[in-house]
Amino acid sequence: MYDQIKENRLRGSAAFPFALYEMPHGDSALSAALHWQDDVEVLSVNRGEVALTLDSAQLLLHAGEVVWINPGQLHGFQGLTPDAHCDVFIFPMQHLLFSSEDHDQQSFLRPLAEGKLGFPPRLPPDTDCGPLLRQVIALQKAQPPAYELLTKALLLQLISRLAQADAFVRLLPARHDDVCKRILTYVHEHYAEKITVRDAAEAAAISPTYFSAFFLKHFFMTFTDYLRHYRIEQVCAMLKQTSLSVTEIALAAGFNSASHMIQHFRRAKGITPLMYRRAGDAAGSRPSP
Repeated sequence: MYDQIKENRLRGSAAFPFALYEMPHGDSALSAALHWQDDVEVLSVNRGEVALTLDSAQLLLHAGEVVWINPGQLHGFQGLTPDAHCDVFIFPMQHLLFSSEDHDQQSFLRPLAEGKLGFPPRLPPDTDCGPLLRQVIALQKAQPPAYELLTKALLLQLISRLAQADAFVRLLPARHDDVCKRILTYVHEHYAEKITVRDAAEAAAISPTYFSAFFLKHFFMTFTDYLRHYRIEQVCAMLKQTSLSVTEIALAAGFNSASHMIQHFRRAKGITPLMYRRAGDAAGSRPSP
């Protein structure tokens, strides 16, 4: 029902759909709009401070901290310091399953893949989960021979450590999930148009008088701020992927004018749209490692 803003893109390859993203890219600030996907996501902060919104809770993360995000969980994050940098590792639990069902698969792997069990948001203390996870991330960067097999072996080892620590959590759908996803889907489908709070409230099937308080409670920002942030992310994508002019991009993203967009873009990213485009062009022209 909400596939429009659920991340569905193929990560890695069909044979090894595991992927590591180092964020941010280029000179832009660290930021990811609220979204969800069917894969497990691990957010590891390398530098600075990061604000993470996770299922209507907000976490302040510092360098060295790691957070697990389960499939279907609404999340988004933003750097709070100019040097904020993180690794984002994403993998599908289904690719850790075996063809035959044994005790471990029935007790842990299958429930994790089916969303009945979930990873704990933070790594339990007094375990070697942190070093194991750092090995997984380092493998994705170095990609030595047979790193794919070693990645899966380390993830299975990490899952065994979490099982030994009794750290897995039971996943229950939150009552507000559907409302939140209806709002995000509406923004995704209509961000290029003029959107009002009343429009979004009607799409979410809640009272306009209650909508603003609901949105602030679950998203930790006003609807206007979120809509502006989402439009800026669309501008970033169009700057990277198209040759449209800044004015054309501003209008296509729902801004009233190019000057209006540039003002908010600089405030959000710290650079102008053209600087952002040139940084992306320069990165794309460099030879792959």
